[in-house]
Amino acid sequence: MSLFELKPLEPYEYSPLSPAKRAFRLVQLLPPKPSIIPGTFGTIRIRVLEADIDTSARYDALSYSWNVPAGQGEPNRQVIVETDSGSRKLFIFPALENALFHLGTQNMTDRIFIDQISINQKDKNEKSHQVSLMQDIYMNSARTLVWLGPSTRASDRYFDVVRQICSEGVLSRVMGPRVSQFMHVFDAVMDPTMPVNEEQREDRDDLLDLIARYGDRFPLSGFADVLDRNWFNRLWVIQEACLAPSVIFVCGKKSLCFDCFRASSLFYSIYNTHWVRNLDKAVPQRVLRERDALFGKMGGLNRIFQERKAIHQTMKRRGLHDLILKYNVNHHLMKIGATLEQDRIFGLLGLAAIDDAVKRKVRVDYDAQVVQMYSEIAEILLQESVDILLFNQHPRKTQGLPSWVPDWAMDLSIPIRYVALGEPTSNAGGPMGEAPIRLEGSQPRIAIKGILVGEIQEVGQRLQQAQPNTKVHEEIDYRSAKLFFDEASRFARRAVGTARRRDFSLSAADVELGMQLRLCDSGLSYRHFTERLGAVAGIERLQALHSACHSLGERLIRSDETIASYHITRIYRTIGIVPWYWQPMSEMESLRTWALNPVLAGHIAGRALRDFVVDMTGLCIASARAWYASKVLVYRRRFQRIKLRPDPGSVEKLGLSADAGDRIVIFRGGTTPHILRLQYGGIHEMKYEYLGEAYCDGFMDGEIFQHEAKREETFVLV
Repeated sequence: MSLFELKPLEPYEYSPLSPAKRAFRLVQLLPPKPSIIPGTFGTIRIRVLEADIDTSARYDALSYSWNVPAGQGEPNRQVIVETDSGSRKLFIFPALENALFHLGTQNMTDRIFIDQISINQKDKNEKSHQVSLMQDIYMNSARTLVWLGPSTRASDRYFDVVRQICSEGVLSRVMGPRVSQFMHVFDAVMDPTMPVNEEQREDRDDLLDLIARYGDRFPLSGFADVLDRNWFNRLWVIQEACLAPSVIFVCGKKSLCFDCFRASSLFYSIYNTHWVRNLDKAVPQRVLRERDALFGKMGGLNRIFQERKAIHQTMKRRGLHDLILKYNVNHHLMKIGATLEQDRIFGLLGLAAIDDAVKRKVRVDYDAQVVQMYSEIAEILLQESVDILLFNQHPRKTQGLPSWVPDWAMDLSIPIRYVALGEPTSNAGGPMGEAPIRLEGSQPRIAIKGILVGEIQEVGQRLQQAQPNTKVHEEIDYRSAKLFFDEASRFARRAVGTARRRDFSLSAADVELGMQLRLCDSGLSYRHFTERLGAVAGIERLQALHSACHSLGERLIRSDETIASYHITRIYRTIGIVPWYWQPMSEMESLRTWALNPVLAGHIAGRALRDFVVDMTGLCIASARAWYASKVLVYRRRFQRIKLRPDPGSVEKLGLSADAGDRIVIFRGGTTPHILRLQYGGIHEMKYEYLGEAYCDGFMDGEIFQHEAKREETFVLV
């Protein structure tokens, strides 16, 4: 080995890309430099080529999860970049190094776009320019290679079994040319007695045959292993896998196309539903949880399928406003990951419609602070919908944001008055009038037109919660529901007088009942039952449901109190009876008894000792029985086997057949009232802090605009 080969390599210097051109870089994989240690990988060698988006020849794009270890700010794995002036060194993160080793050894690609190498990550101006071109880069690629990571025994088995299932051609047929009749075929698979035509019968019989041959062989653990890979929960990868014409998933030495992946999830849905419908015995809760959890893990794959369908089939892309909500509001699910908080917006630009007005207003600038960028985005989104304010939730992750700017980096939930994103159940503010206006100044402020409803006089403390240990799906915590209902009833009783002043024909009992039922979940159930069953029947059904939940919660609370009362210390504090052996005779009487009749004295002492032991043993047994019974109920609920189909007798037994002072404001164009807190009241301008949404009984459908005494004014939020 010569001294020249031992000389350290100089760092690779990127040649600048002209921002006036649609230029980008491609990576050409070269044979690796052999390792001096036998049996190990060598050093990756590449060549970086400049290309033009519109005239470039065929190339692939790589999609992968960076998987940067916590605390590691800089890449530490060296690759060799071959240039006209010699070899240079460039550092990348370990996850990309692993991907390039496998792709290179399998000769899967020649020229490929890799964001970590193709973009100078230290040049924020170049990064901002390249991100604006990302949509075209991926759309013009031949395909996207998705690197899921190294393989495991479970993942290899999953890839092998799925490849066998897909080779039958049945799933591709029902997903492709015969997709229009698939739902009828699905029902026929679950119930073979349903009438079907010739094509449907063929599909039904073939699917039943697949279930019989591959159902029990389908590797549930392997499916979970693959779906748990970090790639499926990253924000940037959505557009990387959706824009390209085709997608190939690579895991170690195994690979599958996107349609095969989709077919595997479809097969599991069919097989699992068939398994559940034909289950005639109790099964451990663990089995049901594992199977049910797989549907939750499919969220990442379903996102890719939905967006690919919108881009390549229906040609109905969403606007950026809807995409930001869809992929940043996780609503108790796992938050989609993003390395940089700016990418929660910039990583969605490529998915938005080409002519989307919101998209055109976004300024891609990685040099700007997150607070500044989120404020600019909030201003743009508020021009589209005032309800963007509803996503100002707590606790915030990004510090320093104005109260009216949503923190897209935190866990966000669907607003209370929405049944789903984009589906509000009320329209308190009517149509939007004048759009919110951003005010100039050192502090980000926004002015919104609205009407003041009133001030808050009292704030409740109770919340409805879910059971901490559920069987399979989330369930109500009836104890907290009962306490919440009690507090809602108290508020309703206080508000009866105000409601009757509006309509004297209403009885106090009816007003209190209606208001009480509406307050329980901000009117969602009230509206659902009354619209579906009518005013009278809907209220009766909701009242019965309310009464059942309240009664069960009350019984559970009494049970808790009974269990607590059997604690030994509680018994001694509350029993109110002093045992005779705790009341000793006087000193003279005791001496006289021991002197005159020691046998009697010993007999009395023995009885006292016996009664003490009997009482203590009884107390301990009673306390232990109550404690044991409570634990048995908890563990039986958590671990008992579940019978999915109750027998008719059990169904019939159930009666079943087949801060004060804050202000409430309604903004023009908003679907629900909002809570504001006065921060500063000056002579010419009052500034408010935005707190959150509210429910105002009697003002949820635009009634505020019918009040002659109410006047519209401008509220400045800071």
